[in-house]
Amino acid sequence: MIHDIEDEKRKIRRNRGDDFSGGLSDEALAELIGQVEAQEMIHAPRQLKGNIFAQIRRERRATKKRQVFAYRIKVLAAMTAALAVLFLVPNDLAGNIGRASTEHQTVNEDFEKMAAERQKDKEDNWEKYLAERERGGVRGFLDDMNERVTQFGTSLYESIGKGSDKE
Repeated sequence: MIHDIEDEKRKIRRNRGDDFSGGLSDEALAELIGQVEAQEMIHAPRQLKGNIFAQIRRERRATKKRQVFAYRIKVLAAMTAALAVLFLVPNDLAGNIGRASTEHQTVNEDFEKMAAERQKDKEDNWEKYLAERERGGVRGFLDDMNERVTQFGTSLYESIGKGSDKE
């Protein structure tokens, strides 16, 4: 019943022209239909599509430029921070870093000397081996092996004898 009263109020407002709810009255709708049938429809300008796409392209370019600009600002800020850290580091720390690199360099030099000595020893042993091999051939090789095994046995016997003397 309340619903019917509201519908009646709307009908009255439409007939008076007071209703602004978006709907057209029957007379206004009939008048609009008559105008459309009597007159030609309005067409969009021919350049409208091109103008819209050009505007979209301009907006995209502007967005890309802003992104590149923001990236450049970030890079510049990072570079500035790095330079600030370099200039603001205390001299004590810089001296310690210099000393550490010097110590590191001396350690490297020591390792290089040891490696050179090992290489020289290897070359000397190889030369001795080649000289012994040329001297005796296979027979010399076997004699050398016999001598080495004998030396090993003697040193083993002596070390066992020293171990039993301590007990």
